[in-house]
Amino acid sequence: MTVGIEFALIPLDCPTCGAGIDAQGEDVVYYCTACRNGYLLDESDWSLRLIDASFVAAAHLQAEEYKPFWLLPAKVDIVDRQASGGGFSGILRTFFGKDRTLDEAGKGVFAVPAFHASLESVTRLVRSYTEALPELKEKLGERLLGGCYGRQDAEKLAHYALIATEVEKPDKLLELKYEIEFGEPRLLGVPFYKKGDTTLDAIFDIEV
Repeated sequence: MTVGIEFALIPLDCPTCGAGIDAQGEDVVYYCTACRNGYLLDESDWSLRLIDASFVAAAHLQAEEYKPFWLLPAKVDIVDRQASGGGFSGILRTFFGKDRTLDEAGKGVFAVPAFHASLESVTRLVRSYTEALPELKEKLGERLLGGCYGRQDAEKLAHYALIATEVEKPDKLLELKYEIEFGEPRLLGVPFYKKGDTTLDAIFDIEV
């Protein structure tokens, strides 16, 4: 990996137990299968920083792999929202429900893919898993690869997905001004499986 104009080799040994960590070339989030701890690459000093990690429990599914999501606690403040009919839609409904007002802050958790996928797939995954989080059970996992997006990337994708789901019906949403305050994140491993040459998530069958 490049540091300034020079290269530095960083051993991927677990800072907690010393075991080797499996990773792919662009990964910035990691999971130790030995002590079951998650880590984020801190690019300020190129060290591994401990971060909570868990996995979606889906006992009835035969997951072929788990892909990492960022779970971003957030408080959404609506500065101005004008729409022709209806209440909150998309992801905002998850944060505000049906009976909240613009004077209240909506609290919830964004679930954002930490791996490469098309913007269309990312938007669908963010909306589906953000809405489903309260119902999903969690467990410890065994392997987590492909986490190439860091926290700042995830926050940008959360903004994009929120706006994209709000404008799905352009005849309703007229104007939206908002602010988001993000809390401390953690990682969530989500089960995926192969169907021919296609990879789909095991809960909603969204293709990535």
